[in-house]
Amino acid sequence: MKIIFYSPHPTHDIVTEVGYATHQRETIIALQNKGVEVIPVIMGGTTLEEVPYKDGKAITHSGLKGLIKKIIPRYVWVTLKDFRLMMHDRRAAKCLEAAIIKHQPDLVYERSEYLQDSSVSVVKKYNIKYFIEVNSPFVQEMKHLEGSSLWTGLGHFKEKRKYKAADQVWVVSSALKSFLVERYGIESNKISISPNRINIKEFTQKNVLEEPVNFKKEVPIIGFVGSILPHHDVEDLIAAFKLVIDRGYKAQLCIVGGGSLLDSLKTKVEQLKISEWVYFIGKVPHHHVPAYIKQMDICVMPGSNWYGSPIKIFEYGILGKAVIAPNNGPVNDVMEDLKDGILIEKGADSIASAMIKLIEDSELRLRLGNTFKTKIEAEYQWEHAAQMILSVFEKIR
Repeated sequence: MKIIFYSPHPTHDIVTEVGYATHQRETIIALQNKGVEVIPVIMGGTTLEEVPYKDGKAITHSGLKGLIKKIIPRYVWVTLKDFRLMMHDRRAAKCLEAAIIKHQPDLVYERSEYLQDSSVSVVKKYNIKYFIEVNSPFVQEMKHLEGSSLWTGLGHFKEKRKYKAADQVWVVSSALKSFLVERYGIESNKISISPNRINIKEFTQKNVLEEPVNFKKEVPIIGFVGSILPHHDVEDLIAAFKLVIDRGYKAQLCIVGGGSLLDSLKTKVEQLKISEWVYFIGKVPHHHVPAYIKQMDICVMPGSNWYGSPIKIFEYGILGKAVIAPNNGPVNDVMEDLKDGILIEKGADSIASAMIKLIEDSELRLRLGNTFKTKIEAEYQWEHAAQMILSVFEKIR
């Protein structure tokens, strides 16, 4: 069997340590391990030499381009940027067509991207089965991140066109499935839910601390690993930790990661007078992450968006840690409260209550950690995602 794995985005590669690259790379490898011949058509690059930026460090605007961006209205800048994306989409479609002609695949599997839909005409022309993977509500997400453009309405049209044309649509959460059904009228029975997964062997073999941490002995370590961004609610985590300390419990908080809010959070910790118990590690290479998680007794993901499948909970869980995570759709898809972890409502009080429960009960920590680890091993490896793709293809071919 031959599958073209198609990723039209101009900068989304398969080699760096960012989320989209990991997802694409691991899906390709898992399919290959199932005996499938995979032809990657990845516009963002398949080698480091092809990638326009390395290690997730975006190109900064400088010189004339940076000056123009500062001067012109945001709406105009975003409109021009979106236009460039659509022009790129035409070039990407030509690469896809050339690959189809050369390799004669049984299936085109596309990672969907904002304003990219030229593939629809190509797969129809050659009458090839077409699967599309959706990881976010693209138009709404881009509007939130960058603002509206002249092409925002067209973006919705393109999204609907792709999903209607696909033989199967893959989404990472039940919340995202409901969104596609309600917003674009996609038939529910052709949408499959396939959450993110983890490469257990690769992840668990990594065990190098970038720098040794002077944690206090015999005091539980509560940890967070990830980007310090608004939707991750790390500020709530710090406020919750303050409540735990104020209620007389001994604990340490380790925060691993960088981001736009890091400096303000350090200031907050100083203002709360809990610096003695809080360790900010900063951003570390992904291959150092497991070593930090292994130091922790309780791992927290205080917040996440409503649609995305968080890989972080799988990284916590596969190392046998008790997990505290948001009580939302994507987490509910893979975790059950008080069976696989503790699911919390938004806010410091809920996080603090969960942390105290786990600080007080070491047996509960062990049980939750072991149960979720077993579930991940049985259901949430990338090979399981690959098998789902192949099983659905066999039913519709």
